[in-house]
Amino acid sequence: MGDVISYIDEFGGYTFVEKPMTEIDGLILSHLSYYVYDGIVPPPEEAPASVEFNDLEHLMDPNRFISVKWEEEKNRILFKKVVNSRRYRSAKACFYVHEVNSDHAVQFGAVTFLLGNGDVFVSFRGTDDELIGWKEDFYMACRTPVGAQLKSAEYLNHTAALLAKKKKLRIYIGGHSKGGNLAVYAAMKCDDAVRRKIARIYDMDGPGFHPEFMKQLDYDCIKDKILKIVPDESFVGVLMETRQDYTVIKSTQIGVSQHVTLTWKVDGDHFERAKEAEPVRKALYERINQWIFAMSREEVDAFIENLFRIVEITEAKTLTELKTVMPDFPKKLRSIGLEYKNMDEKTKQIFWDISVFVAEVAAADQQERIRQSKMIEKIRQKLDM
Repeated sequence: MGDVISYIDEFGGYTFVEKPMTEIDGLILSHLSYYVYDGIVPPPEEAPASVEFNDLEHLMDPNRFISVKWEEEKNRILFKKVVNSRRYRSAKACFYVHEVNSDHAVQFGAVTFLLGNGDVFVSFRGTDDELIGWKEDFYMACRTPVGAQLKSAEYLNHTAALLAKKKKLRIYIGGHSKGGNLAVYAAMKCDDAVRRKIARIYDMDGPGFHPEFMKQLDYDCIKDKILKIVPDESFVGVLMETRQDYTVIKSTQIGVSQHVTLTWKVDGDHFERAKEAEPVRKALYERINQWIFAMSREEVDAFIENLFRIVEITEAKTLTELKTVMPDFPKKLRSIGLEYKNMDEKTKQIFWDISVFVAEVAAADQQERIRQSKMIEKIRQKLDM
């Protein structure tokens, strides 16, 4: 058994003509949207300009090459193997977009890959290190469509228009985490003519949609084109997910760490399937989904605003900064306490339910779960004093 890196070692010598697109390619091309192409890959305004894959490695900043902070060394290795492989090196990258708007809680990133065989892959970036992107993710529970979703459909339509001269245009779209959600949304909301050109939609552990919103969309028109992959203990991929048509796979990690794609197990040219067809902690995930679905938009909205006011007290702008300032958390407890006291009782209870839930999902074992729960209870007691 291997991973996406070993997949490139084994099949990187085949072109897309010799070996058609696989689900591992779908993940790799989705994952490539996390890399930082600012000033390197031309935006849509400069179409048809593009950059060949084998030039990317030399153009990118080695100190700022990827927008996420997990598995940096493995990400370096993966990128180098991909752009130098026979399978990918003649591909081209174009139409790069990266937008962050703190005032409107929008984080959107996308890039298009021309695969060399006539096919196109539109890759939507998931949530990266920017906290504003995580805030937008929370808003998906009550404000669909959020800004990034609207932009995803616009981007897909614009990309298809820029490539309209291509004969028999075949489009693949995909993304990991929020990027997977954006890929599905874009496919549902794009123009009919564009939708007919979509060959496959790769939703790699992306969250679902609120049931009320799904009633407004024609999911049936694209469901047969979707491949949704969910690790067997993943939480993100089943958040707000009411459908059951996903594929459960194995990971080398447990809990939320399975969300990192480099932990997914690969068997030849496909992911290793889990023995069970449902996530291990399905009952736990359904509990949090029921909480989301039972609340009104106003209630969820109030909770998100209160939660991020607390986060803002730390002055952190990214997840990395938030982890760095955590040792100073006790010093800010007084300020956090003032925000906490302004919450109504229902919002306070939700705040603690979420805290305990996250600790339970993230814990590596039962002992760690108990330790985390005790720590959360101590903080709660201090804030309730």
